[in-house]
Amino acid sequence: MGNWEIWWMNESLRWMNESLGWMNESLGWMNESLRWMNESLGWMNESLRWMNESLRWMNESLRWMNESLRWMNESLRWMNESLRWMNESLRWMNESLSQCFNF
Repeated sequence: MGNWEIWWMNESLRWMNESLGWMNESLGWMNESLRWMNESLGWMNESLRWMNESLRWMNESLRWMNESLRWMNESLRWMNESLRWMNESLRWMNESLSQCFNF
């Protein structure tokens, strides 16, 4: 093998080594990007977890509000019924009194 072939092989290996260096550098940057992406996804996941927790509490609050409104509605229904009976009683009392004074 002559000097020319040795020089050419050496030069090829030098270029290959440089290419591998650039590839290694690129992979380093890719790795860093993926690390940041992973970090971002971690924060996004945490945010979504808190959002989910908030929505769960909101849902629970709405469930209790709904239950309260149901009881309020039930109370108003009974109040209405009581007032109806009171009204009926007053009507009967009025009728009785009017018969008493008609004599």
